[in-house]
Amino acid sequence: MRFVLCFEPLLTSPSGHYRLWVNGIHHCDISYNNLMYDTPGADQPMVIVNDFDLATWVDHKTTKNDRTGTIPFMAIDLLDGGLNDRIPRLYRHDIESFVWVLTYITVANIQCKNRAIKISPLQKVGTWFKDHDYADREAHVTSKRFLYFDYASYRQPVTGGYFRYHGVVKWMIWYWCDFHQSLRNSKRNQPLYLDVSNHGGEEPAPGGPEVDDPRGSLELFVTKVEKSLGEGGIGEEFAEVKTLLLEAIRLSGVRN
Repeated sequence: MRFVLCFEPLLTSPSGHYRLWVNGIHHCDISYNNLMYDTPGADQPMVIVNDFDLATWVDHKTTKNDRTGTIPFMAIDLLDGGLNDRIPRLYRHDIESFVWVLTYITVANIQCKNRAIKISPLQKVGTWFKDHDYADREAHVTSKRFLYFDYASYRQPVTGGYFRYHGVVKWMIWYWCDFHQSLRNSKRNQPLYLDVSNHGGEEPAPGGPEVDDPRGSLELFVTKVEKSLGEGGIGEEFAEVKTLLLEAIRLSGVRN
């Protein structure tokens, strides 16, 4: 039950992460094991972003494109050749990692016994944890690219008390599946797999490195997910998440 209670603050955990990023501290390793929770109040769990061992500190000239991170929760373009090409690490990569962590929690089999926690990935997400060769990596990337269809249709079941979050997580997954298809189209001029007519964001321009835009990335992500939820009649579930994430932008005092 405590895992379920911490899920709502976990949805808003990027807010503190954003303030660190715009002030030059880039985590670059968002994973299930690096997100902790505490319960200062009986019903008010608080999520903590932990383990900055692999973080980069911009003012100290650390690199932004090292091969760091936890493979199962990495962004799609980092997995799909980005690590080998050493593409720059961007704020959107960490936000996407948060979404894969949230997705994983809702579909994994989590068992607690004698203060020990056993987590077993189920069905589609099992490929995320195999990375022995190119075939494993390709299966992992394919799983994430098309996970929206399995998640939305319940072919990838949601476990336990997380069913109430299915709508929120579903549209978060859609956002990143759609984003990466648009990214591929801009680079390869391939036909669409997903309908991007409601995406509303500009496709990254081909050629030249993508510019890191933390503020724009977070605002676009929040507004597009909220729009999708609203169309489904369940937008209120995301209202507090939106408020807290956009408040992080205001409090940071940084425009990027």
